[in-house]
Amino acid sequence: MNLRPLAWLRNRFVRDAATLQVAGLLNQVSQLASAVALAFLLGAHGQGLYVSAISLQALFYFMISVGVAQATTSQIAAAAARGNEYKSSGWVTFMAKAVLVFGSLLLVGGILALPTVGERLYGSREVGVWASWLCAQPLLELPRVVAMVSFQGTRRMFLLGQVENGHELVRFFLVVLGATITGTAEGAIIGTLVASVIGSILASELYREARNDGGHPLPGVRQILARMREVKIRQGIRQGVRVAFLKNGQSLFGTVFPRLIIGVVAGVSWVTYFHIAHRIMMVPMMFALGVSRTLLPALGELAGKKDIVGFRRLFVKVTVITGTSIAVCELLLLALVPMVVQALFPEDYVRPVFTYAAILVIGYIPYGFGTTIESFYIVANRLKALLVITSVGAALTIPTNVWLILNVPYTGTAWGLSLYQSWTVVHLVYAAWFFRGVRRRGGFWTVPEGEGASAEP
Repeated sequence: MNLRPLAWLRNRFVRDAATLQVAGLLNQVSQLASAVALAFLLGAHGQGLYVSAISLQALFYFMISVGVAQATTSQIAAAAARGNEYKSSGWVTFMAKAVLVFGSLLLVGGILALPTVGERLYGSREVGVWASWLCAQPLLELPRVVAMVSFQGTRRMFLLGQVENGHELVRFFLVVLGATITGTAEGAIIGTLVASVIGSILASELYREARNDGGHPLPGVRQILARMREVKIRQGIRQGVRVAFLKNGQSLFGTVFPRLIIGVVAGVSWVTYFHIAHRIMMVPMMFALGVSRTLLPALGELAGKKDIVGFRRLFVKVTVITGTSIAVCELLLLALVPMVVQALFPEDYVRPVFTYAAILVIGYIPYGFGTTIESFYIVANRLKALLVITSVGAALTIPTNVWLILNVPYTGTAWGLSLYQSWTVVHLVYAAWFFRGVRRRGGFWTVPEGEGASAEP
């Protein structure tokens, strides 16, 4: 009997990735289902207002976000690999303090600025008011965010999946319920906020259970509060800001800007069509969601052990397998888009949604191979290279995107997005060059002071 499949099942990375794959699939299905429900409850225009409010809040969020979650996960994983409970608890405390400070600033700034921004962009102050309400999410979700980072860093992937799926299912129910009761986007916004509260309650309960499961110790609430003064945000913010440059850039150019721009140049109904096409074509990315989030702590552990051979082998294997799987699924799904949209949405959605999907797939295929890049840059401590490559990409692609938006009606934004996502190929070339240089020099990379596995919270 061939026992190789059983060996795969015994591999911790495969088990962790599979757990998050299932969780990611459930989330993608739930998000697509909510898009279908809102299409019938609110219509293309009402759903477009809802998506525009979320995008406006996201624009404000990502423009000032310091992006500490990914960097913190890597540090917790490295500390856990060495059994350093004091350092891992310090990074958990750092995450809580960073979210508290940043969330407070976001809420105040959103209330003051977004109503006016919404009125100037869309001629609707109401959209800006809804966006300002959503600025309360970081504070409402503080326990959930801290729990998720802790679970991911200590590789408690089953609990991480439970937190995410529980929150998403509650969000789906409350968003649809709110839209049904009010008949407007306002009800959906309120449902989103209430779901954030319930998601944090669920996360707090699972975190309490995790502290007694025999795994790497996690700090309790009292311990976190006691270390709040001791842990300084500036000591961990440097790496987070660099990670934020990539993460926020991807989110702004990949999710936020397209929806905002389409709403201004083509109308909010086209925001709905783009949103649905994006949701459908993101389904294959479920292969990346579980893998990339498992890869970060796994590479963090290898960095803690200074195992460059294992680091390179794991990164290359995961990149090739994940990218190939996503590319095949994207092409198969594109052929099914007309049938899926016709079966789930009003008939007039089919043509514009398929048009957007056909354009987006051009960028999603190379982007699928780059889902491991973020973990590589964080754990390999090559964030300066990340900033340079991303800046060059922005300098080349943004002017082209502006031309496309101004000269290609309705679809120019989607073409620009595909161009931006294709820049992922350059990051992969850099990773290959890095590993070749490390192999030639021998040994592990040099960890800059204040970064990587040696950083102090």
